[in-house]
Amino acid sequence: MKITPAWDISTLTAGQIETAETSFNWFPGALSENDNSSIKQNGVLLPLLVKAVRDSKYLLVDGFKRFSCIATQTEVSNHEKQTLEFSCIVLPDSLSMKEVARIRLHTLAAAGTAFSGVHVCKMLKKLLVYGIEKDEIVLAVLQRLGLKPSVRLLRQLLDLQEMLEVQEQQFRQPDFLMSLGCEDLLPLLKFSQNEFATVVGLAEKMEVSGKKWRNLLQVLDEVCRLKQMSAVEVLKFPEILEIFGRSSLQAPVRYRLLKHQLDSRRYPELSDLRQRFEQGRQRLKLTPRMSLESEAFFENDDLTLTLKIRSYEELLKHLKYLEHGAPELTEEKSEELWKDLFAVLLEE
Repeated sequence: MKITPAWDISTLTAGQIETAETSFNWFPGALSENDNSSIKQNGVLLPLLVKAVRDSKYLLVDGFKRFSCIATQTEVSNHEKQTLEFSCIVLPDSLSMKEVARIRLHTLAAAGTAFSGVHVCKMLKKLLVYGIEKDEIVLAVLQRLGLKPSVRLLRQLLDLQEMLEVQEQQFRQPDFLMSLGCEDLLPLLKFSQNEFATVVGLAEKMEVSGKKWRNLLQVLDEVCRLKQMSAVEVLKFPEILEIFGRSSLQAPVRYRLLKHQLDSRRYPELSDLRQRFEQGRQRLKLTPRMSLESEAFFENDDLTLTLKIRSYEELLKHLKYLEHGAPELTEEKSEELWKDLFAVLLEE
C-alpha cells in the first residue's frame, strides 16, 4: 500500500477512533501469541489505518487486532484506555467508501493465507454494497484471497452468504464453522435452506475439515437423493443419533462411524458384501498374526493373506493352521467356511 501526499500521519487517542461502527473489520480475531507479546513489550510499531469522518472522529479501517490488543488491557482503567495514543495513517473524509474499500483490500495478507469462508462471504457482499463491480471482485479480489478468479465461484459465495444470513438470524453460528475455508463451505449449497442449520450443526459435531468433511457432505447428499429424504431426516436415523449421543467418542472415530452409516445406505449392496465377508472371515477364527483382506470394492476375486512370522517354525505353524483350520473346527468345516467366503466374492 503506497501512502499518498493527501494522507496524513497523525497521533490519535483511542477515544477518537471508532471501532464499533466500522464495516472494515472483515476478518475479526486475535493476534498470535508472538505478535501479542511483541506489542505488549514494544507497543504498536505499524501505524493503524483510519478514515476521517466527523467531529475529530476517525473510522478504523485496518489494524483492528493491534488496536484491540492495546485497548483491552485489563490493567488499564477505562479513562486511561481512552487516552492511549496510536500512530495512524489518516485517509481524508473526501474519499468514498468504495475508494476506502479498495485501499483496505491492499492491506490484506498475501494469497495463501487461510481466510475463514464465513468472513470471506460477508466481505464479498460488503464490497458490492460499497459499489465495487462484480468483474473487479472476480479479477482483483478472489485471487488476492487465494481463490480461483471465477464468476461462478463469486455467485456461489454470495448465495452461500444469503443462506448464512438466514441461518444466523435463527441460530448461533457454531465456532467450528468459522474455522472452515471457502472450499469446505461450498458443499453446503447442495442442501436447502430448511436443511442448512442441521448440516451446519453437523460441522460442529464432527470437528473435521478438508477432504474428509467434503466427502462426508457428498455422501450425505447422495443418500438424501437416493432415499428421497431430507438431510434432517437422514441424520435422525437411530444409528446416527446413537453416534452423536456418544460424547466420549474422539472426532476421528465419530467420523469413521458416521461415514460407515452413510456409506451403507448409499451403497447397500457393497455394504452387504462387506458385512458378509466380515462374518465369513470371523468364522475362520484366524490367529492374531494372520490377516485376510479383500479388495475394497470387491472389483476382483482376489484375497490378500498376510502372515506375520519370526521364525521358520512359526511359518510352518501358520501353514499347518491354514491346512487344518482352527483347533475347534474340523478340517471339513474349515474347508467349507473358506468355500463360503470365496462364494461371496464370486456373486454378481
